[in-house]
Amino acid sequence: MSFFNARLSWAPNQPVANPTRGRPAEPPVPQIVPVVLDARPGAPQAPAVRIFLGTQPEQYRAERIFFYSLQRVRDPERRYEVYRMTGLPGFRQRGWRTRFTNYRFAIPYLAGCHGKAIYTDVDQIFTADPAELFDQPMREHGYLALSPQDTAVMLLDCERMARCWTFAKACRKSKKALCAEAAAEPGRWGALDPAWHARDLEYRHGRSKLLHYTALHLQPWRPTPGQYSYHINPNAEHFLSLEQAADAEGYEIYSAVQPTPGFAAACAPQAEKAAVLAEAVCLQARGLGAESLALLGPWHEPENPELDLVRWHPEQLRSDGLAPQDAVAACGLERLPVEDLPWVLERLFRLSRRTVFVKAELGPQGSMIGSPDGWRALLRRIALRYPGHSWQLDCRDREGKLLIYRADYARRREDERLQPRVWVLAGKHPGDNAQLLQAADSLGWPYEIKPFGTRVRQLSAPWPDLVLSAGKRTASLSRAIRQRSSGFSRLVVLGRPCAPLSQFDLVVTTPQYGLPLRDNVVDLPAPFVTQRQPESRELAAWKQRFAHLPRPWIALLVGGTSESYRLDAAAAEQLGLQASAAAKARGGSLLVTTSPRTSEAASDALLAAIDVPVWGYSFSSGEDNPYRVLLELADAFIVTGESISMLTEASLTGRPVALYPLPVRRPLPFKLLHAVEKRLGVVDRAAGSRGVPRQQHILGRLYDRVIEAGWFNRERRMEEVHLALGVSALPEGLDRLPELSPELLASSRARALREIRSVLTAERLIATL
Repeated sequence: MSFFNARLSWAPNQPVANPTRGRPAEPPVPQIVPVVLDARPGAPQAPAVRIFLGTQPEQYRAERIFFYSLQRVRDPERRYEVYRMTGLPGFRQRGWRTRFTNYRFAIPYLAGCHGKAIYTDVDQIFTADPAELFDQPMREHGYLALSPQDTAVMLLDCERMARCWTFAKACRKSKKALCAEAAAEPGRWGALDPAWHARDLEYRHGRSKLLHYTALHLQPWRPTPGQYSYHINPNAEHFLSLEQAADAEGYEIYSAVQPTPGFAAACAPQAEKAAVLAEAVCLQARGLGAESLALLGPWHEPENPELDLVRWHPEQLRSDGLAPQDAVAACGLERLPVEDLPWVLERLFRLSRRTVFVKAELGPQGSMIGSPDGWRALLRRIALRYPGHSWQLDCRDREGKLLIYRADYARRREDERLQPRVWVLAGKHPGDNAQLLQAADSLGWPYEIKPFGTRVRQLSAPWPDLVLSAGKRTASLSRAIRQRSSGFSRLVVLGRPCAPLSQFDLVVTTPQYGLPLRDNVVDLPAPFVTQRQPESRELAAWKQRFAHLPRPWIALLVGGTSESYRLDAAAAEQLGLQASAAAKARGGSLLVTTSPRTSEAASDALLAAIDVPVWGYSFSSGEDNPYRVLLELADAFIVTGESISMLTEASLTGRPVALYPLPVRRPLPFKLLHAVEKRLGVVDRAAGSRGVPRQQHILGRLYDRVIEAGWFNRERRMEEVHLALGVSALPEGLDRLPELSPELLASSRARALREIRSVLTAERLIATL
């Protein structure tokens, strides 16, 4: 792919084909230089796919992945022009929900009042090539959208819509009025194929071609934490896996080859004198063993550097002629266009052998460098691809306080060759322990298991670098370990800690707990489980035992009674009847296995109700459990809904999974809690008029603060994991794959492991001045 800047072929004030004769003169139309994804050399000529993107600085993460999704699905034989509509002048923004709400109505004039154009909001990702949408015939219609009022995705005939949506109207009129005016003429609006605008839970993997994250408090990139308290989006992994891939590739919208249009002007020599002292950074570089140092920006020349010193100009970063240095120090980067900073920093890391120093000021409010945390996140993202480097950030916050962060990437042990010491605190729940052990195994570091019931007084130094726990009791023990280690041990908890979130370095949570997402909270769509295959000999033996049963083999994985869900004899009988009907309709048989939570009465009722060929296992029998074998051999699965681990493991097979939801029967305390949460509107809120989640209100944000403080816990809602996995109830589920693919589940686990490892290597605040 190549990016370059191209100018529109028309002048801002150029008259067009008379769409506004007799009306007041239009205000000047701004000229937007598009980001171009060019066709390969020698490709057949075809109209450029023009996409107008409504965006704002706070959405920089979403914007990057929007472009990345386009890059992955686009036709390399075709030219694509993406016009970033942000900060356009002349608009009255009163009453806008976003900072780009009305920009879409200016597209006819921004596009020169000719040809077609696609409009999208920034909070969307493509899962199919938008050229397919762009090439659709529009017949007599002026624009295609889901409805005349739902204009977040549109295909426009710019010439026709210029007669309705003039630039002046877009600047001053309300969105509602502009939509009403467009819809007033019969035939001007045409229906858009819903596949091109799947909103939130409307998304269907493999069928939808664009996913729109409309619920602002569920946007996975958490753009405005000051306005919303974020929660796990059931479709978050589609975005997060793309971001993970983009990070691994080092993908950026702009590059050294093709920077932003304003980069060259921003690099022009500044009139003021160099005022940033370089002595301290020279001393630090020497202390780290550096023998050479490159200075970028207005550094004051040191008197006795005691190392080889070179100076670079930002424009030089675009060439490949610079020689790498042991250390690189940059200041004044905030003067460059914000969109150029990712590739600039990447060049600095690439040209440094050991360490990168950045002395920075804050950029515009809401931008990726609008806060010290923004600078840290940007440096951390770039540094992930350079694990042998250290870096330091000096940055003042908006109150003028100087914050100094350092990431050494060398552990605090005297012998850096040693691997981290890890303790796993076992709890009373087998499911939690299984997740802890699988996470510890996946980290690849040696670990010790501390049995359930261990007291802190029984433990002693050497203290662990990392403590893994799950649940209330072990989370409490982990905090005591950190206190005994004088803050040395880092704490990671899986699930929910039942304590203030701020007391842990990392919380790896899943949807059923309803935790608010904070900077130290990582969201997974399902529990951390991995596939564990049985031995081939065992697999062959069981396959022979099942050989007489007709296929498809449908594994029925049965859980049992839990906090708010009941599997009694009556519910088990209904499960047996429905599973039998589904197997009979498909000409197959059932392979049944129960679990420690399945009562004997429920097991008996279940097996008695089955009237199709069956092989059954009861956990209470003491025989070998074929659970792992069933995951390998079954053609499809039926799983009781309260068992999230079994649902996840079945989904990992990549075969159809049907959900059997158990009846909800809450004990009195849970009934009261559910009633309170429903009254507050934080659960069971009716969907909006479009069938998508309603936006968060102030009571929801206040309630999250209570949960964050650890005062009490929300009710566990397994239905949230069902949504995230995308599993369907009987009987439809047996004919459908889960919406969340095994690849996306694997991506979520990899993301969790990366965040756990970063707890030991992440930057630390070393000074506040």
